[in-house]
Amino acid sequence: MITVERIKQEIKTQNLKSVSGIESDLEFLLWDLSEMDELNKGYEVEKFHGGHYAIGSNGGLEILTVEFNTGIVYRIPFISTDNSEKIKVSDSITELIKLN
Repeated sequence: MITVERIKQEIKTQNLKSVSGIESDLEFLLWDLSEMDELNKGYEVEKFHGGHYAIGSNGGLEILTVEFNTGIVYRIPFISTDNSEKIKVSDSITELIKLN
């Protein structure tokens, strides 16, 4: 199980600002740590994607989330109202470094 505090600490420790990968559509900017909680509330992440915490977006099409139970990072369409459309990005925040 991973907590919001640990998610933020890992992002800060890794000095992670963005994520990009081999896929051309995998480019996400991570949100400022001081704004993450407010953005999660504003986008109602808990309501629509319970068990996930959003850490960034790719400009409005998808959010980048961390699943609390596993620490796995997923991308989820903003228009989705459940977790059925999530796509695994990496096994952890630390693994995101390897994508850059």
